[in-house]
Amino acid sequence: MNMRKRFFGLLAVAVLVLTLATPGLAKKVGRVVMISPYGKGAPFDSLAFEGLEDAARDFNLEIKLVEARDKTEYESQIQAMADLGYDVVIALHDYFGEPMKMVTPYYPETKFVLIDSQITGDTDNMLSVAMEPQEGCYLAGIAAAHATKTKKTGFIGGLDHPIIIQFLAGFEAGLKSVDPDITIYTSFSGVFDDPVKGREMGLTMIDKDVDVLMHAADFTGVGVLKAAAERGIWGVGVDLDQSDVAPGHVLISALKDARGAVYETIRMVVQDEFRSGLMIYGIKEGARLIAIPEELSFYEDNPAVLEQIEEARKRIEAEEITVPKITETR
Repeated sequence: MNMRKRFFGLLAVAVLVLTLATPGLAKKVGRVVMISPYGKGAPFDSLAFEGLEDAARDFNLEIKLVEARDKTEYESQIQAMADLGYDVVIALHDYFGEPMKMVTPYYPETKFVLIDSQITGDTDNMLSVAMEPQEGCYLAGIAAAHATKTKKTGFIGGLDHPIIIQFLAGFEAGLKSVDPDITIYTSFSGVFDDPVKGREMGLTMIDKDVDVLMHAADFTGVGVLKAAAERGIWGVGVDLDQSDVAPGHVLISALKDARGAVYETIRMVVQDEFRSGLMIYGIKEGARLIAIPEELSFYEDNPAVLEQIEEARKRIEAEEITVPKITETR
């Protein structure tokens, strides 16, 4: 990396910035930036930034959110943030993995964190954090198996990608644990930021007599849930509690606790516990697995479903149930 490239990366990249400052700085880290390909409009990225906001309040940090949509500028954007002197540079999703690996050797005093990825670097200043979603999806599958009347369920993913397949594998395993005869239809949108396409795909799947529909497609999935509400069926949210997207029609949300993962990562840096490599943030680390709108009449009429979900959660935590990460279903 020559000086010209570094200068260009600092000046030429257009970003959307949101800054939050709190009085006083933490002893070991004061300034943290998060780079997102989607910004706060995407459910997962919004949740991740909430975790950073939590950390800012608790550890007196100055934080910034940067939206970077041009993949060709990811490396220069990461570099620009390091040049600006941020103590911690966080990036979201696999897209930033290889660009981050290229930058980290040149900034040994900066901590780099890659959230929602298992791409690891070769330096001792880069940490990758993965939240494996299959466990929460397993519990969501249990609820869906009890809710379906047609025994036909659907799954719409953003991509046929190993991380997205973890959602599918967990959901399918939960369904089959209750009723092996339940059918699951699958489709992939190819995008994570198109709710109009999500709605169209959702309606198409509902036309197959699907009456419980799950997504793993980030903002595209908002359209999927809207389709479920439009046709009066159940939707299953992901990443965060999405019951407000389609009130009365979101049966359960399988959480990918980005908020807790980001907070834990910053705590580790602040308290001088940072370690490089890969960290799995799961149930044993305190991750929340599901959000259930218990006021739904479904749970009032079927209280045993909540009991079954809680029993399964305890068995997962005790390692009596190992939820699969892969499936051949497509």
